[in-house]
Amino acid sequence: MVRKIFRYILYFFLVVIAALVVFLAISIGPVDRTLPEDHAYYAEMLNSIETQSPKEGHAYRVGYAKENFTPSKPTSLAGYGNRWGKVYESVADSIYIRALVIDNGISKVAIVSADLLLMPPTVRERLSEILPEIGFSLDNTFLGATHTHNSIGNWGEGAAGFIYGPYEEEVVYFIAEKIKTCIARAAGDLVAAKVKHGVLPIDAPVKNRLTKNGPVDSLLRAIEVVRADSVKLLMMSYTAHATCLFSKDLILSRDYPGELVDEMESRGYTFAMFMAGSVGSHGCNPPKFGEPCIDWIADEIADDIQAASSWMKPLHDTALLLYRVPLHLGNSQAKIGKGWKIRDWLFSAAVGEYQPYLSALRIGDVVMLGTPCDFSGEFNAHIDTVAHEHGLSPIVTSFNGGYIGYVTPLKYYDEDHFETQLMNWYGPGTGEYLVACIDRMIDAVDGKNDPVKTAIDAH
Repeated sequence: MVRKIFRYILYFFLVVIAALVVFLAISIGPVDRTLPEDHAYYAEMLNSIETQSPKEGHAYRVGYAKENFTPSKPTSLAGYGNRWGKVYESVADSIYIRALVIDNGISKVAIVSADLLLMPPTVRERLSEILPEIGFSLDNTFLGATHTHNSIGNWGEGAAGFIYGPYEEEVVYFIAEKIKTCIARAAGDLVAAKVKHGVLPIDAPVKNRLTKNGPVDSLLRAIEVVRADSVKLLMMSYTAHATCLFSKDLILSRDYPGELVDEMESRGYTFAMFMAGSVGSHGCNPPKFGEPCIDWIADEIADDIQAASSWMKPLHDTALLLYRVPLHLGNSQAKIGKGWKIRDWLFSAAVGEYQPYLSALRIGDVVMLGTPCDFSGEFNAHIDTVAHEHGLSPIVTSFNGGYIGYVTPLKYYDEDHFETQLMNWYGPGTGEYLVACIDRMIDAVDGKNDPVKTAIDAH
């Protein structure tokens, strides 16, 4: 009898071990280190980006609006993975959707930023269904987020549901409806306006967090609007991660971007908004983290803006065009150890299947470039050079309604850092591949058939 029981136990453990071996065999595989340019999708993607014909219209008309979307009851927080869906305990800030609508008599576009970790793909999908109700679509709506790590969750499926709170359709619909309302209000408030743009180096608040003494893009990139009714509007983008607060801070907060827009509105602007720029590789650099960091960074940026003179330049023309293209990608390469990754089916089950896009918004001689990732600011020097060759001033933003992880330079691929290990999802060279696509997007919205060189040194 004892032998029989022992035999059953042994059989049970053998079955469990065999099942585990089979599961590992179908779930884990070697990382493919083939560079994107050696895959068919590389050329297919670049060839799919077609030259556009931006048309100049009449003088710009611009509207603006903001919508409070602070939940009526606490939700999970989205930002730091080690919170595991914990609910916020207090409200430090109300959170907002902010929108600009620009019209040149021929085209109209909406620029939207939300006080969220990112613009969730689930919200983007809902927007595709409801924006036509107000005469807009994803093809004329440029999406972004402030990247605060202390805003609401419950919008993600799969693994995101474990980290940022279980998926709740009610939350997704709520955010999308607020965005729709905000755009509609801005579109109903169009007034003739003059538009300027500028870049301003602000060094102190930002650092390269991926490598010590690594290159930093410290440029604040901005668009200023002065309407015929004397209303002044300001859109800002910056590379420092909005991570002033700690993971233990279970509070709803806009982090430094929220304090910055409030500060600019107290210094003469009727309305201000913020969009996270190329935040990959870039961290905030305060003397002290926590709540003092929020005030310090906001004051540093606001003071430098106020002290600057002649940094805003008028746009040269009234071109207006939003171009949005699906981003082709190879198999996922989400690493679980040195040289090993989870297979595609498991990765898709964990993060969901949502088509990522690249977007390029031409406003006169400004080109806003939306990416579906934490895009590394280390690439911006190259993008600046390419855009300037076309007579354009670029503003690269992250979190445009899709998410493919961190996109960083190839030279860091094997570095022991969460940006290049846990959060690098599509293999070596993905950063350089996106840069080549962005180069081509710049060519496309310039409207000329004389593309500049798109490849950059992969090493």
